[in-house]
Amino acid sequence: MNKLYFQLVTPEKKVLSQELVSLSCPTKLGQITILPGHIPLVATLVPGELHAKTENDDFYLHVSGGFLEVQKGSKIIVLADAAEHDFEIDIKRAEEAKLRAEKALKEQKISEEEYAQVSASLEKSLSRLNIKRKHAHRKVPITGGGVFKE
Repeated sequence: MNKLYFQLVTPEKKVLSQELVSLSCPTKLGQITILPGHIPLVATLVPGELHAKTENDDFYLHVSGGFLEVQKGSKIIVLADAAEHDFEIDIKRAEEAKLRAEKALKEQKISEEEYAQVSASLEKSLSRLNIKRKHAHRKVPITGGGVFKE
């Protein structure tokens, strides 16, 4: 079976480096799924769920934006502004960020620039909450080798 050679990198660290069978990403033009043999592509990511699938496991991550590049030879590089696995999302922190953003949007005297920043923050918080709630039933991996704990 053909594989995708995938790397997910943020400014802080390499989040995931894995051989995959498919990758689904949220882009400005909508959700896309990449399979082995995909044509070269560059796309802008939006906040949302990145679904990385191996033969044995699925990884769900939140990306807050960034860029995706599909290269010849089924190599994929995602440069994300920020990324975290579904099990790493702190639901309390995400709820607090959502409430702060909603409160700031209700203020009467907010500049267009501040409004755009707060709207983006709200979008990221909602995305993180949706991913955490969607995958709350999943077990937490102990290692990258597919070993899980309750």
